[in-house]
Amino acid sequence: MKNIHTLFSILCIVLITTNSFAQALQKNFINYQGIARTADGTLMSDQSINMQIAIKFGAPDNTASYVENHTITTSINGVFNLQIGNGTSITGDFDTLPWGGTASYVSVSMNGSEIGTNELMAVPYAISSGDTKWFSNGNDIENMNSGNVGIDRSPTSKLDVNGDLKLQTGTAVNEISIDGTLGGNSNNAVPTERAVKTYIDNATATTTPVVFKVRGSGFAVKDLDGGTSIETDIWDIRTYDTRNAFNTTSKRFVVPESGYYYLHAVVRQSNTVTTAFFRIHFNVDTGINHNQIIDGDDVKINVSGIYFLNAGQEVFVNLRNYSTGNDVRIDGTGSWFEGYKIN
Repeated sequence: MKNIHTLFSILCIVLITTNSFAQALQKNFINYQGIARTADGTLMSDQSINMQIAIKFGAPDNTASYVENHTITTSINGVFNLQIGNGTSITGDFDTLPWGGTASYVSVSMNGSEIGTNELMAVPYAISSGDTKWFSNGNDIENMNSGNVGIDRSPTSKLDVNGDLKLQTGTAVNEISIDGTLGGNSNNAVPTERAVKTYIDNATATTTPVVFKVRGSGFAVKDLDGGTSIETDIWDIRTYDTRNAFNTTSKRFVVPESGYYYLHAVVRQSNTVTTAFFRIHFNVDTGINHNQIIDGDDVKINVSGIYFLNAGQEVFVNLRNYSTGNDVRIDGTGSWFEGYKIN
């Protein structure tokens, strides 16, 4: 058309939305209708026109985020209809426009001449709602998204949150922990089922009763001076040891956990050993409250008692020559050392 400044009357801009689940899924287009006139006001009846739509954000003079073209034919009354978002895309992606964040504007051109720019109000925000597929269902808000939802991050699961998750009461949590030791001692981490099971399994293992018994085939000590002691490290055979707590190298019981223990030891002597008297006692019995003093001619010495022992403490049996001056040779056989934890 010759040097025409096109007059354009906007009749309506309407977003068509769905009202029930029975209707088809919404198409996120903006219905746009107008009347085309020439510069002198003459209706452009039954004419092919080219309409260009540009969407801008933030300010009307900003660079367009999206531009599309429509080639349409007016009616006998100059009326035309188009759907913004359903034209031939020139720039940008209509489906990813940031509706709702800032003010949005639409610039309209016809046959290469810009007609004007107007701010869009509520319509694009409805599109924003439709894009994320949130909808109201009675008192509930639901999401029909078949993919993942990310909050402040690119999601890798159905709901992926970068930050804390807060409930009505209690502390906020920020971690699903797989630490089977629960060693972090955190009020902000929730352990997985496997982490809890691992922790319980390990805790159960440490409550296995402490019971041990070791035997010795005998020993020989020459020149045990009067009034002196030796450690009776004659235990060579482990009869049983539920916690593997008896060290067969050092010949000592190493306490696996603190608590009260019953201990019992027997040392057998097989030969006549002068008239000296002997006593055995546990090294943890500093007051010698549990002991037995016997004549050297006797063949068996016993000691037993209940003691509070700390984890890591080592327990062994001392044999003492109770004589004041006799040096003796001792041979033994069939001795044993045993005990168990009471609580």
